[in-house]
Amino acid sequence: MPESGLGRRLRLARLGKGMSQAELAARCGVSRQAVAGIEAGEWTPSLGVALRLAAAVQRTVEQLFGDAEREQTLAVEGLAEPAGPSGRALLAQVFGRLVAVPQEGSLAAVAGFGASSARLQSGGVALGAMPAERILLVAGCDPALPLLAEGLSATGSELRLVWWPCGSQRALELLSRGLVHAAAAHAPAQRLPVLAGHSALGFASWEEGIVFRPDTQALTLEAAVGRRLRLANREPGSEARQLLDNHLQELGSDAVPGYESRYRGHLPVASAVADLGADFGIATEPAALALGLGFLGLSAQSSVIFVPDDKAGSEELTALLNGLGHPALERQLSALPGYGTAILGESL
Repeated sequence: MPESGLGRRLRLARLGKGMSQAELAARCGVSRQAVAGIEAGEWTPSLGVALRLAAAVQRTVEQLFGDAEREQTLAVEGLAEPAGPSGRALLAQVFGRLVAVPQEGSLAAVAGFGASSARLQSGGVALGAMPAERILLVAGCDPALPLLAEGLSATGSELRLVWWPCGSQRALELLSRGLVHAAAAHAPAQRLPVLAGHSALGFASWEEGIVFRPDTQALTLEAAVGRRLRLANREPGSEARQLLDNHLQELGSDAVPGYESRYRGHLPVASAVADLGADFGIATEPAALALGLGFLGLSAQSSVIFVPDDKAGSEELTALLNGLGHPALERQLSALPGYGTAILGESL
């Protein structure tokens, strides 16, 4: 029992309660040397001692001395191929299907390292423990989607929101394949996508357009192309890229520096511009405002969440619908400059 394993658990639990080894020993009727030996991995406690130690630090015997979860080979459906050599992934149950959500590289949904429960390999195989955590998995590129967690928490749901950032087209594809619980897509209100067998619920509205640094003079797309400024582009299948392509076609231009770049979301595009990695990009007004960038609107957009009709009444969709209707979510969205909430929760 090396100190790096079970002994460490006892030591940290003891320190968390503000007890010395001698104090813990006195409470449990053993010597200080015995506690030190357990923490150092030199001695395995009897069941009676383990029970007293666990009670003293307010843990269960399993939490203190139980074996770590053993990995097993699992058949999974991945949202993408492994992003790096470790293949770190989070496992989620999506209506009875085991889905692997990559948790590294540009495929991670957060700036820091997210927790993982498996190692994803190629060919639909993962090594890990079956997920004990209950997850609501939502795909889409609207950077306000993580705020759905506020609605879930406010309604008392025990589900944890996991956001998979990707373009609208990709999000709807994952939903149609049953690999996510819900998907967000955005487009002008008059041409919102229609997905057979799915209902569309309003989330938010905002402007999409050109983002640029404040030290750049007010920028039109024609001026950016003419000056050969460098672009931070979105991935194919995203609404922002489609909007850009439509305008470039009108200008008769097909040679824009940086066009081959692929940023997975509105905030990454805005960050690239703010950090001097690019001169301009297509993103949302809220993303521009959040990073102090200039903005020129090109299109009014409605952000909509799609859910499968045949899963109505499931725990995940019930929690999502309750969260959409809770004032906590509306307060959070309203606090973000550039977001409109008139369509929040509306059937579209």
